[in-house]
Amino acid sequence: MLFSILPPAARALGITPFQISTVFAVSASIWVFVSPWWGRMSDVWGRRPVILVGLLGYALSMSLLGAVIRLGHDGLLSAAAVYPLMIASRSLFALLGSGTGPASQAYVADRTTIQERAAAVAFMNAGMGLGETVGPGAGAILVAAGLTAPLHLSAILAATSAFAIWRLLPESGPPHQHAATRAVRLRANDTRVVPFLIVGAALQAVRAITTITLALFLQDTLGLTAEATVRRASLGFVVLAMSSLFAQLIVIQRLRPTSRQMLSAGLPLMWLACGLLAVAGGYGTVLLALAALGIGMGLVRPGSAAAASISVEPEEQGGVAGLLGGVTVVGNVFGPMLATTLYTLTPRAPYLLNAVLMSAVLVFAFRSRRVRQLRA
Repeated sequence: MLFSILPPAARALGITPFQISTVFAVSASIWVFVSPWWGRMSDVWGRRPVILVGLLGYALSMSLLGAVIRLGHDGLLSAAAVYPLMIASRSLFALLGSGTGPASQAYVADRTTIQERAAAVAFMNAGMGLGETVGPGAGAILVAAGLTAPLHLSAILAATSAFAIWRLLPESGPPHQHAATRAVRLRANDTRVVPFLIVGAALQAVRAITTITLALFLQDTLGLTAEATVRRASLGFVVLAMSSLFAQLIVIQRLRPTSRQMLSAGLPLMWLACGLLAVAGGYGTVLLALAALGIGMGLVRPGSAAAASISVEPEEQGGVAGLLGGVTVVGNVFGPMLATTLYTLTPRAPYLLNAVLMSAVLVFAFRSRRVRQLRA
């Protein structure tokens, strides 16, 4: 939802595409360092408290971001004031919201076997995919009430989810008795998980580059207004999310592929989709490419996460989930800034960058001994 709203809303305030990318990049930079810490803390405090902090932090961040944009459009704040306030609002999400993902994944890992892990992680990711599907669609409808209305709705939903988890999610304490006082710290260069961190970072970069430039690309090539851009971009994000949801809820749950099989199928599909986006000649082709990209990411994301999870010990689940949540977001730091810089040269440049990146990752993954030796 945010990626279809923020670019046109910020541009209307005189904020450049590069500045828009830095709003996400600063947040992602903070996320890289904070997410692993939250993952380790979930090993100590328990998963539920960290999930709650993350959801409430997200709700607060989106509320503040919506208020800042509204004040800017009403002329009560200048672009010079709106820009740093956008960064601050988004950074709050990184500081607090980065705990939800690793704690949730670790919660799933605590309660599944190695054989069940990939399908369970995919099912959890499908929940996020459902939000990515409903969110842009709701945003396209709610934008009629104002560009910031969808942001406030997402804040309300996050707070409601936090309340539901507080009341309904079963957990009475730290997941491991021996982890009650000190968490195990994994390093980013741990050979057990390095290949999956690289794949995850590439996936995030491709996703970030696509989402940060899609609305601008459609607006510039189709000559759309800000409101029309939100609607067209929202439909694109719905297609992206729906196809990912299809992979996670239908393909993975029915076929039960191993982590290695998910990577083997998903990575080539992502590469193909990136190439198609780079040469797309119309809106229909863009939607087709987004559908292929969504299916590919729907396979690669749970595949790499489950592969990293089964490669470490039970007491390291929070740590590896946090490491995945932190290191893979590196793609969100550099991808958007490079993409928006290239975008000023030609709107197709970011998608050519994605195609080159996926070519390199494809070769790396299929030559990696660690990927070939995956157990499940």
